[in-house]
Amino acid sequence: MAYSVLVERTVKLPPQKVYARLADFGGISKLLPDDIERLTMRNGEGIGSIRVVRLKGTPDDLEERLEALVPNRLMSYSLTKNTVLPLEQYHAVVELAEAAGGGTTIRWGSNWVPKGAPEAEIKPLLSGLYNKIIDSIEKQG
Repeated sequence: MAYSVLVERTVKLPPQKVYARLADFGGISKLLPDDIERLTMRNGEGIGSIRVVRLKGTPDDLEERLEALVPNRLMSYSLTKNTVLPLEQYHAVVELAEAAGGGTTIRWGSNWVPKGAPEAEIKPLLSGLYNKIIDSIEKQG
């Protein structure tokens, strides 16, 4: 699948560990403690749950819905409310695969429509965010 933004990296953790961090949908604040001011969950846990996130320095919340989970292989989510980021119709897929020689290859891709900013500004914003989350997953083990 072609994505508007795609980050592909290999980390030294097994897929089960990476998946556990991603599947903890409400745990994103543990991965981005310097960026998230507040996080609450709605609709329970698992597929269909919604995380309500207030990013530091922003006037409104984002809402993201967990769309799919395939144990140790995939997580997918979409933005359902966004007045903060310069995009709309956002949907992301995170694919995990065992890497040759050990570890996990992570493919984090998203599609969206720019809103209020050019695509050339949004791409580095999102790829930087995905890399920051992957760094945090790797660091926390």
